[in-house]
Amino acid sequence: MIGGPLQAAIEAQTASAMATINFINAVGFTEVDGKKELVMVDFSHTKKDVDAEGKEVKTDSFIRVPLLAMLPIPSIRIETVDINFNVKLNSVETSNTSDKLNVAAEVKGGFGPVSFKVSASYQRQSSTGVKVEKEYSLNVKVKATQDEMPAGLEKILNMLAS
Repeated sequence: MIGGPLQAAIEAQTASAMATINFINAVGFTEVDGKKELVMVDFSHTKKDVDAEGKEVKTDSFIRVPLLAMLPIPSIRIETVDINFNVKLNSVETSNTSDKLNVAAEVKGGFGPVSFKVSASYQRQSSTGVKVEKEYSLNVKVKATQDEMPAGLEKILNMLAS
């Protein structure tokens, strides 16, 4: 009951890491002649400025940036897993006993001897039973957040951007 949600959280964390790797490979790299190359984005801008003599001067700027540096890289991290497991057991034991005694007497008389007849019966019944009611509830609360970029990946992207 408790191990299942924990195992699911571990598997989800692993799946998240693999999704991050797949995203980086699919979006950030392209294959050229059997080699993986980083996908770059080129930006150019013409800036208008005025020089010391008051003449208009145009300056062209060019920058090449890795596409991965511009995108949020999905990296989900499971922050907390709260598991609440409640069990409610009700056990009832019953015992019933009943006694029954019957006595009958009969007397016959007449000119001859007197006859006397007595009959008795005793009956005892008992029954026992056990009734068990079980109630289970499991509440799992998972909190996942967007994780920060791993330090190694951040350093690589900074090196590529400069």
